[in-house]
Amino acid sequence: MLVAVAHLGLGRFVAARFSAPDRRPAERTPSEVGLDHCKVSFESTDGVPLAAWWVPPADGGSSRAVVLVHGRGSNKSAGYVIEAAEIYARAGYGVLMLDLRASGDFGDNIRTLGYKETRDGNEALAWLKDEGFEPGGVVLHGWSVGRATVVRSAPETGVAAVIEEAGYADLPLMARGRLTENDILPPLIQPGAFLAAKLFLGFDPWAIRSGEDAARLREEGTPLFVIHSTTDEVVPYLHADLFTRAYPEAELWRLEGYGHGGAYTHPEYEERLLNFLEGAGLTADLPRGLRQPNVPAKQ
Repeated sequence: MLVAVAHLGLGRFVAARFSAPDRRPAERTPSEVGLDHCKVSFESTDGVPLAAWWVPPADGGSSRAVVLVHGRGSNKSAGYVIEAAEIYARAGYGVLMLDLRASGDFGDNIRTLGYKETRDGNEALAWLKDEGFEPGGVVLHGWSVGRATVVRSAPETGVAAVIEEAGYADLPLMARGRLTENDILPPLIQPGAFLAAKLFLGFDPWAIRSGEDAARLREEGTPLFVIHSTTDEVVPYLHADLFTRAYPEAELWRLEGYGHGGAYTHPEYEERLLNFLEGAGLTADLPRGLRQPNVPAKQ
């Protein structure tokens, strides 16, 4: 019994460590790539306050929008988020760059590796709907933990498509090796850490199996684009295979020689994104390549 109590106590310490908030200063802003934007805020479905940046469509009349969701250890100002925002804005999309709970300007004090963050993704969709963007015109695009958020948020919402980059399809499998870029979870500690997270922190790591959510997207006919590098040092390429096994018709871009979340630096990144959207019938109301002019920021 003493050994079990000690194991659970150590597990609780480890669980608290990998779920601790990570608030970092902004790396960049949309203004740096010529995008006018405004700050918006709303509450997640469980009352957690969230912050985001909103870039309205260039002509104000587009019916298309995208939610961009950052990975662990970053926020809506991450370079890959800003670069993707510029691509979508040029294509005529409205762009919502979301800070997940415990990662941005304010919000919860616990990160749940994609479990409760699903609520954040659902509320982002609700905010867009209030702004006139129906789910059928909205794309969800996430990286790493943000990928878990968008893939788990999407089923039963009717979203237009999902794009996931460098994400894990099975958190328990992921945790048998390197849990994140900075955290290694020894196999003997994993059960205690997961149990402690469920008992004391209010989330169930065993439930984060996004490959199963990908299968649900397949059943619903929601297009899925999987982007992953074979040399990802954080999330092994095996997880991309798991996604495509669950959703064989998903489009897969298999990169080589790129680090975790580094696909945006590839010279074909914009072309690949836009080709996927066009193939899914999701061209926006502006022609490709039209750069967004400055528009008044929404109050």
